[in-house]
Amino acid sequence: MMTDTATPADTRIAGIAVPDLRTMIALMVGGFAGLGLWEIWANVPTAIVAGGPLEPPALIKALFAARLGFEPSDVAAKALHYLTGVVGYPLGYFLLTRNGISLGRRWNGWAWGTFTTFIALGIFAPLAGLPFMLIAWGGQLTIMSTIGHALYGAMAAYVTEMMLDRDRA
Repeated sequence: MMTDTATPADTRIAGIAVPDLRTMIALMVGGFAGLGLWEIWANVPTAIVAGGPLEPPALIKALFAARLGFEPSDVAAKALHYLTGVVGYPLGYFLLTRNGISLGRRWNGWAWGTFTTFIALGIFAPLAGLPFMLIAWGGQLTIMSTIGHALYGAMAAYVTEMMLDRDRA
C-alpha cells in the first residue's frame, strides 16, 4: 500500500529522513525514467509548439558564463543537466516528501516536477541573465517546460515509489 510519509524503515540522521542505498538507487532509476520522458517532451512536442526544443545545456552554459566567467562544454553542460535530473531533483523530492512536506502520494511527483520549473526558469534563468520564467519571450517555452517538468516529476516519483513499495513487500 502507498503511504504519504516516512516509514519506520527510513534512515534518519538528527531526525531527518535520508535515503539509504536501496532508496537512492530507486530515486536514481525514477529520475532516469522521468528524465527520459522529459527529453522526449522537450524535443518533440515542445519543438512543434514553441518552434524549437527546450535546451537546458544552453541555460547551464549561460549561467556559468554569467556567474563564473566561463562557459562549460556542451558535454559538461548536458552531464550537469542529467546529474540534476537523475540525482539532484530526486533527492530533493525524497527530502521534502519524507520530512513533512507532502500533498499526498498521488500529487507529490506532479507538484515537485512543477516546482523544478521554477528552480530552472525562476531562479537559474534570471541568474544567467535571461528573463524570469522566460515569460518575456512569449510564454510558450515556459508552458512547455512546466508541462515537461510536471511529467518528469510524476514519472520519477511513480517509478521510485513503486520500486520502494516492492522492496517493502
